[in-house]
Order: sequence, then C-alpha cells, then structure tokens
Amino acid sequence: MKRLALLLGLTSALFAPVAAQQTTPPAPRSAPTAVPARPTDAALTARARTLVTSFYAVKLDPVWAAFTPDARAPWGSLAAFRAYRETGVREYGAESRVLDEEIVRDGDLTYYVRSAVFERQPGQVWAVVLGFDSAGRVAVFTIVLAGEVAPRPPTQT
Repeated sequence: MKRLALLLGLTSALFAPVAAQQTTPPAPRSAPTAVPARPTDAALTARARTLVTSFYAVKLDPVWAAFTPDARAPWGSLAAFRAYRETGVREYGAESRVLDEEIVRDGDLTYYVRSAVFERQPGQVWAVVLGFDSAGRVAVFTIVLAGEVAPRPPTQT
C-alpha cells in the first residue's frame, strides 16, 4: 500500500489536467438516474492486459482506438505514438517481469497500474498506468519510473 501511495503521488501531476477539466459541477437533477455499472476488477484487468500486450507488441491501432481525445493529445497522432513506442522498445527492451498489478478507483476514473521491469533496465521499476472512464475508454495513459528494484541475493548452489 505504501508503494501504491508513492506511485500515485508521483503520477498525480500527470492526472491533474484530467481533473482540471472536470471543474463544472453537474446540473441538479430532479430524480435519481441509473448509474452505469463499472466493470469488475477482473474484466478491467483483462481489458488493460490486452491493451498493454498490444502496446508492447507495437500493435497500436487498438490501443489508439481505445484512447479518448485527451489521452491522444500528448502525441497528437498515431504516427507520433508509434514513434514513442518504437523508441521505448529500443531503449528498454521487452518487459521481463511483472511485479504487481492493481486497480485503483478515483472519482470517475478507474486506474490499472502495472509495475514491471524491462530487460535493458533490470534495476528500475516502471509503472504503466491506464485510467479508464465510465465508458471503458482510456482517458489517461502514462508510463512513469516507479522506483528501483532491490538486488536479488545470490543463488545458493
């Protein structure tokens, strides 16, 4: 839990633009309306894993299609997003170990946070964060350095 709080603290600045856009309060309602059900943690985790797998494989069309306009904005185009991913493949290599996966609900967004290590940077933990809106679209996408991996003790033979 302490690591999650630290991770969310590191990424809070990245989420601020999304929160800032939600400053207008909803109009008062005369009668309660049905609230769409949020996907279960298992369903959301499965969808997020599918998107992350596509992202890692540089099969970006379905990932880009899942993004809201705000999630696309940092790249501007699918071509720029592809260039970003291809640079990541060259610099960090493949994901070599998943350390943790978490679902964090915050307001209207539900975040999938996947902490992992990559083959060319085995001492660093990176967090892939996908923030899903109530319609299941990716409203936030970021990858942040989450910390350092403690060295493993030598194997006894």
